[in-house]
Amino acid sequence: MSIGLVLPEDKQGRISMTLNGAGFELHINNVDQKSFEKKLDISIQNKKMYLNGSECEQIIIKNEQRDITNNIDINPIIAGRGFHWQKKINVRVIGNVVIQVIDQSLFVINKIYLEDYLMCVATSEMGSECPSSLLEAQTIVARSWILAATEKKHTKLGLDACNDDCCQRYQGISNISKSSIKAARNTRGKILMYKNTICDTRYSKSCGGRTEKGNNVWEIDYKPYLESASDSDYNDETNLSDEQSFEKWLTEQSLSFCGPKFIEEKNLNKYLGNVDEKGKYHRWEVCYSNDELIKIIFDKTGKQFLKITKIAPKKRGASGRILHLDVMGEKINGEKFSLSIKSEYEIRRILHPKFLYSSAFIIETNSKHNNDSYDFTLKGAGWGHGVGLCQIGALGMSLSGKKTEEIISHYYQQTNMKDIYE
Repeated sequence: MSIGLVLPEDKQGRISMTLNGAGFELHINNVDQKSFEKKLDISIQNKKMYLNGSECEQIIIKNEQRDITNNIDINPIIAGRGFHWQKKINVRVIGNVVIQVIDQSLFVINKIYLEDYLMCVATSEMGSECPSSLLEAQTIVARSWILAATEKKHTKLGLDACNDDCCQRYQGISNISKSSIKAARNTRGKILMYKNTICDTRYSKSCGGRTEKGNNVWEIDYKPYLESASDSDYNDETNLSDEQSFEKWLTEQSLSFCGPKFIEEKNLNKYLGNVDEKGKYHRWEVCYSNDELIKIIFDKTGKQFLKITKIAPKKRGASGRILHLDVMGEKINGEKFSLSIKSEYEIRRILHPKFLYSSAFIIETNSKHNNDSYDFTLKGAGWGHGVGLCQIGALGMSLSGKKTEEIISHYYQQTNMKDIYE
């Protein structure tokens, strides 16, 4: 697999690497180096790449040993690229590393065997303290997703995936544990199939109580295994696309696997990935004054309101996520003005300084929060797009004793398991 660790879009001009262990090979401009330092400082200066002060065009670090004690420490790497939790972290990887320059920025690729890559994904997405059935389910889902390769977001760069949330999280061996290694071995080669096709097994952090239909979020063909499902043992048939029904459900619903009955918010941090934000994943609130929201929308769209009078959901999906929303108000000259936002992703992008947790929310006007008054309060459910496996819901299922196969079949109905190595 070719996994992008640093992308040209990161506009990163400096990185350091440390080679831990033995047996490494270093190739600079396709020339094998007979001797080299184990600490590598790489930078872009005057549009050229330098390694420990010497100019070069390409660097390849070869590490053919699959022993995790032989690894490459890389710092810094962006995590949460483009999302509200974006930060810089240190990662350790096995396999080979290729460094080159594209558009005057560093481009770093980790070339790694599929099963070694998957060993790292479960505890990059979620914490290493998670129960084994959650780690196994996450590994099967991650294997299926990358082999289905339906999105192919980085093919122009020759990548199978990047290291981050736009694909799936990969932070090398930094967070692996004995249980995550065991989970990878127990599920080796296992994938999900639907009618002889590998399933496009998308997933999110928290569905909030009901998963969303895949073709409501992306322009993809309808897939029965990405149908909306209640995140519980009972079949909740509440019509969450209806405004009043969703509002009632949002304020009353608490029996979902991703809810506090199965995992309390105060205990959740123990099980989350190391870059996940502390916060309320099941139910949350975001409050804005009129001026704050006007500035956010202008910064994101260039559209200028003098005053916002109403935020109106026009269409909700099966999970209550808003798919089409109008922001209405007035221009500076007093004319009536509206902004129409027609996807859950754009709603989340435009209505938050960084990125809104989900588009499954109701809007309260002229509300109070902690004795402060706000023009708009968004009260919502879940984190992410909500399609496929709900990671916190899967955690709740695992903590309640559900087995790997039960978790998989709950979130991806009408699928069957297959071993690609048979």
